[in-house]
Amino acid sequence: MMKQTSPAAKIFSWIFALFWLVVCLLPFTQLISVTFSTADRGIVSTFYPNSLSSGIENIKQALLQTNMSPSTLQTLIYVSVTIVGMLIVSSLAAYELACFKFPGRDVIFMLILSSMMLPMITYIIPLYRFVYNLGWSDTLIGLAIPSIPSAFAVFIIRQFLESMPHELIEAGEIDGAGHLKIFLRVVLPLMATPLLTVTVIQFMQVWGSFLWPTLVAGTKWKPVSVLVAGLLGDGSWIEGRVKIAAMLLSGIPPVAVYLLFQKYIVEGIATSGLKG
Repeated sequence: MMKQTSPAAKIFSWIFALFWLVVCLLPFTQLISVTFSTADRGIVSTFYPNSLSSGIENIKQALLQTNMSPSTLQTLIYVSVTIVGMLIVSSLAAYELACFKFPGRDVIFMLILSSMMLPMITYIIPLYRFVYNLGWSDTLIGLAIPSIPSAFAVFIIRQFLESMPHELIEAGEIDGAGHLKIFLRVVLPLMATPLLTVTVIQFMQVWGSFLWPTLVAGTKWKPVSVLVAGLLGDGSWIEGRVKIAAMLLSGIPPVAVYLLFQKYIVEGIATSGLKG
Protein backbone atom coordinates (compact mmCIF):
# COMPACT_ATOMS: atom_id res chain seq x y z
CA MET A 1 0.00 0.00 0.00
CA MET A 2 1.41 3.36 -1.00
CA LYS A 3 1.98 5.94 1.69
CA GLN A 4 -0.11 9.08 1.27
CA THR A 5 1.70 12.36 0.77
CA SER A 6 1.19 14.92 3.52
CA PRO A 7 -0.41 18.30 2.68
CA ALA A 8 2.83 20.09 3.58
CA ALA A 9 4.77 17.94 1.11
CA LYS A 10 2.21 18.64 -1.62
CA ILE A 11 2.43 22.39 -0.99
CA PHE A 12 6.23 22.26 -1.09
CA SER A 13 6.09 20.27 -4.34
CA TRP A 14 3.81 22.85 -5.94
CA ILE A 15 5.99 25.73 -4.80
CA PHE A 16 9.14 24.06 -6.11
CA ALA A 17 7.43 23.16 -9.41
CA LEU A 18 6.22 26.73 -9.91
CA PHE A 19 9.65 28.11 -9.05
CA TRP A 20 11.31 25.79 -11.55
CA LEU A 21 8.70 26.71 -14.16
CA VAL A 22 9.57 30.39 -13.76
CA VAL A 23 13.31 29.65 -13.99
CA CYS A 24 12.85 27.64 -17.19
CA LEU A 25 10.45 30.04 -18.89
CA LEU A 26 12.12 33.31 -17.88
CA PRO A 27 14.70 33.44 -20.73
CA PHE A 28 12.08 32.71 -23.40
CA THR A 29 9.50 35.09 -21.94
CA GLN A 30 12.18 37.79 -21.78
CA LEU A 31 12.84 37.36 -25.50
CA ILE A 32 9.11 37.73 -26.18
CA SER A 33 8.83 40.79 -23.92
CA VAL A 34 11.74 42.63 -25.53
CA THR A 35 10.68 41.73 -29.07
CA PHE A 36 7.10 42.92 -28.56
CA SER A 37 7.94 46.23 -26.90
CA THR A 38 8.47 49.79 -28.11
CA ALA A 39 11.89 51.32 -28.68
CA ASP A 40 11.51 53.81 -25.84
CA ARG A 41 11.79 51.03 -23.26
CA GLY A 42 15.18 49.74 -22.16
CA ILE A 43 16.04 46.21 -23.24
CA VAL A 44 17.35 45.17 -19.82
CA SER A 45 14.42 46.71 -17.91
CA THR A 46 11.66 45.27 -20.12
CA PHE A 47 9.73 42.51 -18.38
CA TYR A 48 6.45 42.41 -20.30
CA PRO A 49 5.35 43.12 -23.90
CA ASN A 50 3.44 46.29 -24.71
CA SER A 51 3.27 46.52 -28.52
CA LEU A 52 2.19 43.84 -30.97
CA SER A 53 2.96 46.03 -33.98
CA SER A 54 6.52 46.69 -32.76
CA GLY A 55 7.05 42.96 -32.33
CA ILE A 56 5.84 42.20 -35.85
CA GLU A 57 8.12 44.89 -37.23
CA ASN A 58 11.10 43.58 -35.24
CA ILE A 59 10.49 40.07 -36.54
CA LYS A 60 10.15 41.39 -40.09
CA GLN A 61 13.45 43.26 -39.79
CA ALA A 62 15.11 40.19 -38.29
CA LEU A 63 14.11 38.16 -41.34
CA LEU A 64 15.31 40.88 -43.71
CA GLN A 65 18.55 41.94 -42.02
CA THR A 66 20.00 38.78 -40.48
CA ASN A 67 19.67 36.07 -43.19
CA MET A 68 17.49 34.15 -40.74
CA SER A 69 15.41 32.43 -43.44
CA PRO A 70 18.28 30.79 -45.41
CA SER A 71 20.09 29.99 -42.18
CA THR A 72 17.00 28.27 -40.76
CA LEU A 73 16.59 26.24 -43.96
CA GLN A 74 20.24 25.17 -43.82
CA THR A 75 19.83 24.21 -40.16
CA LEU A 76 16.74 22.12 -40.94
CA ILE A 77 18.65 20.28 -43.67
CA TYR A 78 21.65 19.77 -41.40
CA VAL A 79 19.49 18.53 -38.51
CA SER A 80 17.45 16.24 -40.78
CA VAL A 81 20.54 14.56 -42.24
CA THR A 82 21.95 14.11 -38.74
CA ILE A 83 18.73 12.59 -37.41
CA VAL A 84 18.33 10.17 -40.35
CA GLY A 85 21.92 9.01 -39.95
CA MET A 86 21.54 8.70 -36.20
CA LEU A 87 18.37 6.61 -36.51
CA ILE A 88 19.96 4.20 -38.99
CA VAL A 89 23.20 3.73 -37.04
CA SER A 90 21.70 3.67 -33.54
CA SER A 91 18.78 1.36 -34.36
CA LEU A 92 21.02 -1.19 -36.08
CA ALA A 93 23.60 -1.04 -33.26
CA ALA A 94 20.92 -1.42 -30.58
CA TYR A 95 19.35 -4.30 -32.52
CA GLU A 96 22.61 -6.23 -32.57
CA LEU A 97 23.46 -5.46 -28.94
CA ALA A 98 20.02 -6.35 -27.59
CA CYS A 99 18.82 -9.26 -29.69
CA PHE A 100 21.94 -11.32 -30.35
CA LYS A 101 24.65 -12.79 -28.18
CA PHE A 102 28.24 -12.67 -29.39
CA PRO A 103 31.66 -12.49 -27.69
CA GLY A 104 32.41 -9.04 -26.29
CA ARG A 105 28.86 -7.74 -26.61
CA ASP A 106 28.69 -6.32 -23.08
CA VAL A 107 32.17 -4.82 -23.38
CA ILE A 108 31.22 -3.05 -26.61
CA PHE A 109 28.06 -1.69 -25.00
CA MET A 110 29.98 -0.41 -21.98
CA LEU A 111 32.51 1.29 -24.25
CA ILE A 112 29.66 2.97 -26.14
CA LEU A 113 28.17 4.21 -22.88
CA SER A 114 31.55 5.39 -21.62
CA SER A 115 31.78 7.75 -24.61
CA MET A 116 28.95 9.73 -23.01
CA MET A 117 31.30 10.65 -20.18
CA LEU A 118 33.78 12.39 -22.49
CA PRO A 119 33.20 16.12 -22.95
CA MET A 120 33.46 17.21 -26.56
CA ILE A 121 36.30 19.59 -25.75
CA THR A 122 38.60 16.60 -25.15
CA TYR A 123 38.42 15.32 -28.73
CA ILE A 124 37.22 18.27 -30.79
CA ILE A 125 40.70 19.25 -32.02
CA PRO A 126 41.61 15.86 -33.58
CA LEU A 127 38.04 15.60 -34.89
CA TYR A 128 38.34 18.99 -36.57
CA ARG A 129 41.73 18.11 -38.09
CA PHE A 130 40.25 14.87 -39.41
CA VAL A 131 37.29 16.69 -41.02
CA TYR A 132 39.56 19.45 -42.36
CA ASN A 133 42.02 16.98 -43.94
CA LEU A 134 39.11 15.28 -45.71
CA GLY A 135 38.06 18.62 -47.20
CA TRP A 136 34.73 18.63 -45.36
CA SER A 137 35.03 22.11 -43.83
CA ASP A 138 32.03 24.32 -44.52
CA THR A 139 30.05 21.41 -45.98
CA LEU A 140 26.89 19.60 -44.98
CA ILE A 141 28.69 16.32 -44.46
CA GLY A 142 31.30 17.99 -42.25
CA LEU A 143 28.57 19.43 -40.06
CA ALA A 144 26.42 16.31 -39.85
CA ILE A 145 28.75 13.30 -39.70
CA PRO A 146 30.28 13.97 -36.24
CA SER A 147 26.79 14.41 -34.73
CA ILE A 148 25.40 11.11 -36.06
CA PRO A 149 26.88 8.72 -33.44
CA SER A 150 24.71 8.86 -30.31
CA ALA A 151 25.44 6.64 -27.33
CA PHE A 152 22.29 7.88 -25.63
CA ALA A 153 20.14 6.81 -28.58
CA VAL A 154 21.76 3.34 -28.59
CA PHE A 155 21.07 3.04 -24.87
CA ILE A 156 17.40 4.08 -25.13
CA ILE A 157 16.66 1.79 -28.10
CA ARG A 158 18.58 -1.16 -26.65
CA GLN A 159 16.73 -0.93 -23.33
CA PHE A 160 13.45 -0.99 -25.21
CA LEU A 161 14.45 -3.97 -27.35
CA GLU A 162 15.52 -5.98 -24.32
CA SER A 163 11.92 -5.86 -23.09
CA MET A 164 10.65 -7.09 -26.46
CA PRO A 165 9.77 -10.83 -26.69
CA HIS A 166 12.64 -12.51 -28.52
CA GLU A 167 10.23 -15.18 -29.72
CA LEU A 168 9.31 -12.73 -32.49
CA ILE A 169 12.84 -12.94 -33.87
CA GLU A 170 12.89 -16.71 -33.53
CA ALA A 171 9.59 -16.92 -35.41
CA GLY A 172 11.08 -14.85 -38.22
CA GLU A 173 14.11 -17.13 -38.39
CA ILE A 174 11.86 -20.19 -38.54
CA ASP A 175 9.99 -18.62 -41.46
CA GLY A 176 13.30 -18.23 -43.26
CA ALA A 177 13.68 -14.48 -42.95
CA GLY A 178 17.21 -13.13 -43.05
CA HIS A 179 18.96 -10.97 -40.48
CA LEU A 180 18.14 -7.64 -42.11
CA LYS A 181 14.63 -8.69 -43.13
CA ILE A 182 13.76 -9.53 -39.53
CA PHE A 183 14.97 -6.11 -38.48
CA LEU A 184 12.97 -4.29 -41.16
CA ARG A 185 9.77 -6.36 -41.03
CA VAL A 186 9.56 -7.43 -37.36
CA VAL A 187 11.68 -5.27 -35.07
CA LEU A 188 11.60 -1.82 -36.70
CA PRO A 189 7.78 -1.41 -36.64
CA LEU A 190 7.84 -2.06 -32.87
CA MET A 191 10.46 0.64 -32.25
CA ALA A 192 8.28 3.67 -33.04
CA THR A 193 8.24 5.03 -29.47
CA PRO A 194 12.00 4.93 -28.73
CA LEU A 195 12.82 6.14 -32.25
CA LEU A 196 10.52 9.13 -31.84
CA THR A 197 12.02 9.82 -28.42
CA VAL A 198 15.61 9.94 -29.63
CA THR A 199 14.56 11.89 -32.73
CA VAL A 200 13.11 14.72 -30.66
CA ILE A 201 16.05 14.76 -28.26
CA GLN A 202 18.53 14.74 -31.13
CA PHE A 203 16.64 17.53 -32.87
CA MET A 204 16.85 19.81 -29.85
CA GLN A 205 20.48 18.93 -29.18
CA VAL A 206 21.73 19.43 -32.73
CA TRP A 207 19.62 22.55 -33.34
CA GLY A 208 21.18 24.25 -30.33
CA SER A 209 24.74 22.99 -30.80
CA PHE A 210 27.25 25.79 -31.12
CA LEU A 211 30.86 24.69 -30.64
CA TRP A 212 31.16 22.27 -33.58
CA PRO A 213 29.19 24.38 -36.12
CA THR A 214 31.30 27.39 -35.15
CA LEU A 215 34.49 25.53 -36.09
CA VAL A 216 33.24 23.91 -39.29
CA ALA A 217 30.75 26.42 -40.70
CA GLY A 218 31.93 29.22 -42.95
CA THR A 219 30.35 31.23 -45.75
CA LYS A 220 28.35 28.42 -47.39
CA TRP A 221 26.84 26.83 -44.28
CA LYS A 222 25.83 28.90 -41.26
CA PRO A 223 23.39 27.28 -38.78
CA VAL A 224 21.16 29.56 -36.73
CA SER A 225 23.29 29.07 -33.60
CA VAL A 226 26.31 30.52 -35.42
CA LEU A 227 24.22 33.26 -37.02
CA VAL A 228 22.71 34.40 -33.72
CA ALA A 229 26.08 34.32 -31.96
CA GLY A 230 27.49 36.54 -34.70
CA LEU A 231 24.80 39.14 -33.98
CA LEU A 232 26.19 39.60 -30.48
CA GLY A 233 29.61 40.73 -31.73
CA ASP A 234 30.79 44.32 -31.53
CA GLY A 235 30.83 44.61 -35.32
CA SER A 236 27.09 44.00 -35.69
CA TRP A 237 25.19 47.17 -36.65
CA ILE A 238 21.72 45.67 -36.24
CA GLU A 239 19.42 47.26 -33.67
CA GLY A 240 19.15 45.47 -30.34
CA ARG A 241 15.48 44.51 -30.51
CA VAL A 242 15.97 43.08 -33.99
CA LYS A 243 18.74 40.89 -32.59
CA ILE A 244 16.43 39.72 -29.80
CA ALA A 245 13.73 38.98 -32.39
CA ALA A 246 16.22 36.83 -34.31
CA MET A 247 17.03 34.93 -31.12
CA LEU A 248 13.31 34.40 -30.52
CA LEU A 249 12.83 33.04 -34.04
CA SER A 250 15.76 30.66 -33.63
CA GLY A 251 14.24 29.22 -30.46
CA ILE A 252 10.76 28.57 -31.83
CA PRO A 253 11.43 25.27 -33.75
CA PRO A 254 12.93 23.27 -30.83
CA VAL A 255 10.30 24.59 -28.41
CA ALA A 256 7.50 23.68 -30.84
CA VAL A 257 8.90 20.20 -31.45
CA TYR A 258 9.22 19.53 -27.73
CA LEU A 259 5.71 20.77 -26.93
CA LEU A 260 4.25 18.58 -29.68
CA PHE A 261 6.10 15.41 -28.72
CA GLN A 262 6.81 15.75 -24.98
CA LYS A 263 4.32 12.96 -24.18
CA TYR A 264 6.26 10.55 -26.39
CA ILE A 265 9.59 11.58 -24.84
CA VAL A 266 8.37 10.75 -21.32
CA GLU A 267 6.72 7.56 -22.52
CA GLY A 268 9.81 6.46 -24.45
CA ILE A 269 12.22 7.03 -21.58
CA ALA A 270 9.86 5.37 -19.09
CA THR A 271 9.27 2.37 -21.36
CA SER A 272 13.01 1.96 -22.01
CA GLY A 273 13.56 1.62 -18.28
CA LEU A 274 11.21 -1.37 -17.98
CA LYS A 275 12.33 -4.96 -18.28
CA GLY A 276 10.40 -8.15 -18.80
